[in-house]
Amino acid sequence: MAADTNMIPESVFFAFPTIRTNRLLLRQPQNEDAGTVFSIKSDPSVTLPYCAEPYTRIEQAEGWIERLHSTYKAKEGINWFITLMDDMSVIGNCTLWNIKSEDACAELGYELNRTYWRRGVASEAASAVVEFGFNCMLLNRIEACPFKGNRPSTGLLDKLGFTLEGNLRQRVLFRGKYFDQLYYGLLKEEWKLNKNSQPSGR
Repeated sequence: MAADTNMIPESVFFAFPTIRTNRLLLRQPQNEDAGTVFSIKSDPSVTLPYCAEPYTRIEQAEGWIERLHSTYKAKEGINWFITLMDDMSVIGNCTLWNIKSEDACAELGYELNRTYWRRGVASEAASAVVEFGFNCMLLNRIEACPFKGNRPSTGLLDKLGFTLEGNLRQRVLFRGKYFDQLYYGLLKEEWKLNKNSQPSGR
């Protein structure tokens, strides 16, 4: 495939892009979201699958939000806070980070308040973010790196059309144990093909 020489459009980082889906509003993080962010990131069932310790202080949530602002300003990542259309309270987040503009590549990440697990929320949000990445950011490739055994995450990536490209053995040390990290990738041409092959009305 011929290389696309377009860089990520500056407009993506000029004003934070809001994304709307059937049920969700994906919006810019706000400092006042720290309380609801803490409620998510202090839950071990949310953080342990990606080998992170749960938050123990709200200051950690405040600091994380500040880092998100800095990352966006530096054009290194966009993290959307997931809310329901009729409620602006944060129920999760979905991100394109590790952005490499020169390679038209970024990494997908996501987490969700467990109250909203198994409702299709993560799939709806991630699908919209992937579409934004390919259509609006002009990305050629989106990656994801869940840990082996995180079946909800790998199942979501399978549903989105990602391909398992490798198993990075014992890549991360967490709580005295080494964990394998899986490497998934999705190319724009594959995403377009999958999207065009879906029955109308979906």
